[in-house]
Amino acid sequence: MKPLTLKRIIKYQNEKTDEVEDSIAIEKTVKILVNNEKIISLSASPIHIKELIIGFLMTEGILKGEWCPESISLEEKDNEINAKIKLEGFVSLEEKTITSGCMASLSFIKELKTKIDDDTVVSPKTLFNLFKEFQIKSTLYRATGCFHVAALADKEKIFFIAEDVGRHNALDKVIGWALLNKIPFHGKIMLVSGRISSEMVLKTAKWKIPIIVSRAAPTSLAVEIAENIGLTIVGFLRGNRFNIYCHGERINEKK
Repeated sequence: MKPLTLKRIIKYQNEKTDEVEDSIAIEKTVKILVNNEKIISLSASPIHIKELIIGFLMTEGILKGEWCPESISLEEKDNEINAKIKLEGFVSLEEKTITSGCMASLSFIKELKTKIDDDTVVSPKTLFNLFKEFQIKSTLYRATGCFHVAALADKEKIFFIAEDVGRHNALDKVIGWALLNKIPFHGKIMLVSGRISSEMVLKTAKWKIPIIVSRAAPTSLAVEIAENIGLTIVGFLRGNRFNIYCHGERINEKK
């Protein structure tokens, strides 16, 4: 499944027009079917779909009962991808919330009752180095300007990077990859390209990842939730500067 397509466009620059070939992000509808019944649809880039489905379902807690993430089957037809899951249990879509995401994502997380107990400490230099690598590896964004990006890292390296037309999708893909590959979340850092909203905080904190970093800003509710559950928020990381919005004890020059 390709994430990009080429299209002839008209480009206007310096009072001149030229017809050029440009890269366009592909967006498809992903239908999640449980026991052959559709429960929800997502709009997403057609890459790392299994990771997206697993990250979304495991984080949001929609499926109540036994199911095997590895056995998800994918069928592509035209502009749709059907993800089929067998579940021994039931589906809970209660208290769903339309989030502030640019693609009207769905969120089912209302609150987290446990706090993040992780004494990981990183230096500013570590954050700058990781984010530099993060931006270099954001190849689809640089090709189109149309993708959001998320990545899972530790103090030494980035483990996995995901890009999608939806920022929640990119984060869900990262979570799904880590779950599939049995990567522990302790001591990890979530890197994201867009604003840090309350649902991005809740998705990150659900897995007790202690730090989330973005080149954009957080919302007030995101900061309030992160403060209460023990998540460090770093925003506006650009060049040689950033802002720490809460739990700054995890950012230390000496580490």
